[in-house]
Amino acid sequence: MTLLSLGSSGPAVVSLQNQLITLGFLAGDADGDFGPATDLAVCDAQRRLLLLPDGVVGPRSQAALADALSRQPPSPTSVYRRLARQAQTDAAQGRASLSKLPILDRGIASSPLRAAIPSYADRLAASEPASRLVPYPDGAGSFAAYPSHGVVPPILSGSAGRGGLDFLSEEVAQACVCVGSFAADRPLRVRWYGRRALSDNVQFWSATKFIAPLLVVSQANRRSPGTPIASTRVEALDRSRAEAFEVLFRDMVSYAPRAGEADGGGSNRIAYLFKQLINSGEPDVQTWLRTLSGNGQALMLGWHGNWEPRSNPPDPSFFNPYRQGAELQAADGTRLVGHRLMPRTRNLVCAYDLVRLITMLGWHHRLDQSSRLPAAQWRSLATLVEGLGHDTARYIDVALERLGLLGSIADPVVISKMGYGAETGDRSIDAFCYVAFASFRDIRFSPPRQRCLALALRIPTAGDLTTALRHDARMAAEVTEILRRVFAEELS
Repeated sequence: MTLLSLGSSGPAVVSLQNQLITLGFLAGDADGDFGPATDLAVCDAQRRLLLLPDGVVGPRSQAALADALSRQPPSPTSVYRRLARQAQTDAAQGRASLSKLPILDRGIASSPLRAAIPSYADRLAASEPASRLVPYPDGAGSFAAYPSHGVVPPILSGSAGRGGLDFLSEEVAQACVCVGSFAADRPLRVRWYGRRALSDNVQFWSATKFIAPLLVVSQANRRSPGTPIASTRVEALDRSRAEAFEVLFRDMVSYAPRAGEADGGGSNRIAYLFKQLINSGEPDVQTWLRTLSGNGQALMLGWHGNWEPRSNPPDPSFFNPYRQGAELQAADGTRLVGHRLMPRTRNLVCAYDLVRLITMLGWHHRLDQSSRLPAAQWRSLATLVEGLGHDTARYIDVALERLGLLGSIADPVVISKMGYGAETGDRSIDAFCYVAFASFRDIRFSPPRQRCLALALRIPTAGDLTTALRHDARMAAEVTEILRRVFAEELS
């Protein structure tokens, strides 16, 4: 058999492309040209077939593809082609643009999980014995206790398409997944998986925005443990404006339009404002993150977004943290968290950092004091849980839909934060980013089985619509495969 690889052409390539199309790995049409898209599809298929992902189709790869197609239904498959084709259709019909991508910007309004958001915090606080909710299996005994502050856990990484997260597409540059197993009568045990999860500190864009509010909660609850963050407000230092912390946080997550802001940068300004809410003697968010995650190289004191304070039209001073600043107050006007200017760095973190912090939120009730968010009380953290339920990106929704699981789950919890940067002039940092924590009861079994995980993925991108649509579909496809493996108990 002739080897097929990048640059090959002819009928044999058409046949190969049709196979990849049928299995869902190739979004384009069979044109007989083994170009970069076909090369990527081949490598992705090889990873899923546990072959060396070298892009070369020889006897072993061809036999594996034929075997996959012969199964009923074909396996392994990818939902990437269907999602990418739908994105192209949306764009052609005017339903998608760079400012309104199909899944990244889908929004909560149409989410099948929307009605469940007010119940998220109670569901995370509840706990059942193993006899009523079977914990995620740890047949190999590879799960371990959740790490204490500053301790970096072992992260399973693969090699040559096998193990860890090597089943993910080559387009995923950084990734981390943590799966949890616990019950009321069993302590939390976790297993970490990664692809350059700790080695790369990179720009995760707005996916990092939830970290500074966690520190604000910790500071406020240390000063006043009985004061829930939902009862506090953020007030401008010049006393010109005050607004509920809860509203600001949700607007930051949901990108809700802000009155008086012509440039749509409200979420970015709120996010940086939260970074400047620091009490005297407290660490800044960069130092705090390093202390908790153990990643001593993380940077977190940068702006969010590529924006500057505006003078024409003028920025309202409250939304522009560079002009006046603000402080966090209790309902009676008592200052809980002050304001502090800090040297500006960049926002460069790793996928593990994001998963570590979002699991400290989602698994708050499963952690001991050496692992919890310091001083944070659940009544306050519950406000962040609900706010993160309003993330615009609905990748997990799509995964549940594509896997046919929406009717097979109970008590869902999905909290997440998207990030997207493109057209910055620095293509080395442009990327699709996503961090999420999800918990479900799998009611296909009796008693139900536990499915609880967190993930962070980053896909480098470019600023044109064609690439953005492709990477939006790619992110959804890879999140779908992670969830499929968790629900099938195949993640290994």
